[in-house]
Amino acid sequence: MARASVPGDVNEVAADDVDEEGIEQDQYLVFTAMGQEFGIQAMRVQEISAVVEVTRVPRAPASIEGILNLRGRLASVVNFRKKFGFEPRPQDEDTRIIIVEHRGFPIGILVDSVEEVIRIPDEKVQKLPEATVTTGSEEYLTGVGLLDKRLIVLLDADRLLSKADLLDADAVRRAGGNPQPA
Repeated sequence: MARASVPGDVNEVAADDVDEEGIEQDQYLVFTAMGQEFGIQAMRVQEISAVVEVTRVPRAPASIEGILNLRGRLASVVNFRKKFGFEPRPQDEDTRIIIVEHRGFPIGILVDSVEEVIRIPDEKVQKLPEATVTTGSEEYLTGVGLLDKRLIVLLDADRLLSKADLLDADAVRRAGGNPQPA
């Protein structure tokens, strides 16, 4: 089996564990919300953007900030804090929008800050203790990455974003919104 080296790492990874762009399955983009670290598989991330103006959509779910024009495609923007019931916080120079593709639609996830891309080997990922898992949280949490003294809550991008987070052009027209390019 062919093997691919990981830059800056003495370990080797099977070629099956690397996507077309050379991003490994165990690499995570780490971001923060409420002072906690969360990770989402880096291979799911299309881009990271500074905050841009978002067009509000009438009657959208509370966790939806609105939509933005992503090079001619409409992208819903989900506020991570609102979606998970965290205390609101004003946006600042560290606030970012993480763009992921979900069921053929670009989705932006508004987060407090983006920290880094790190490798978390499977042996460093543990399931959450049963006492801390609820029916709702087990749907989108894949485990916790244990790195030195850091605990990084790992999220499943597909499960994290629900149909309510997908606002396409037809939904905007039905709602009477008029998206402006961002």
